[in-house]
Amino acid sequence: MKSFKLLLSFIVLAAVAAAPVLRAEDMPASSSSAEVKLTPAQEAKIAALHKEEAKALKALKADTKIKDADKKTKAKAIKDDYKTQIDAVKAGK
Repeated sequence: MKSFKLLLSFIVLAAVAAAPVLRAEDMPASSSSAEVKLTPAQEAKIAALHKEEAKALKALKADTKIKDADKKTKAKAIKDDYKTQIDAVKAGK
């Protein structure tokens, strides 16, 4: 039993040592959130859009007249619409 625990520990350590280490400088520049500088007005507008989106999704979820499959489609449409609006705010449009 003791040798089994030792072997298991060795396997775990070997797996951890073999795993690649990700560093910030290895990440593509476009995925770094530190580079996105938003003005306070943009942050406020995005926060408001997130609240509106949550409200719309909550209303959709509460609507018992819509079938689940249709809810899924409409939820995706709502999310896509708000993502477009948020991206436009981030782009300064």
